[in-house]
Amino acid sequence: MAISYINTIEVENISKEIMSLANDLETEINNLYRRFSEVPTITKEWVGNQSQIYFRKVGSEKIQYINFVNNIKDISHMLSLNVYEINNCIKKNLDEESKKGS
Repeated sequence: MAISYINTIEVENISKEIMSLANDLETEINNLYRRFSEVPTITKEWVGNQSQIYFRKVGSEKIQYINFVNNIKDISHMLSLNVYEINNCIKKNLDEESKKGS
C-alpha cells in the first residue's frame, strides 16, 4: 500500500508531543520510586525489616517502567527520523522535477 499524502509538520509535532509526554512520565516514575525508597528510612510511614524488603522489591521493578518509557521515546525518535527522510525524498523529487522543467 502506497502512502499518497503525509503531513510531515503534523507528524513531527506528534513526535515532539510523544517525547514530551514520555519525559513527563519518566519524571513521574522517578519521583514515585524516590518516594518509595524514602518510606522505610526517611519518611518512616512504615519501618522495619518487612518494609525494607517490600520497598527493595518494588524498587527492583522500576527498570521495567523505565524500559517502557525508553520504548516510547524510541517510537518518537523513529517518527522524527521518518519525517526527516520523507522531507529529503520530497526535496530530491522536487529538485529533479525542476531540472526536467528547465
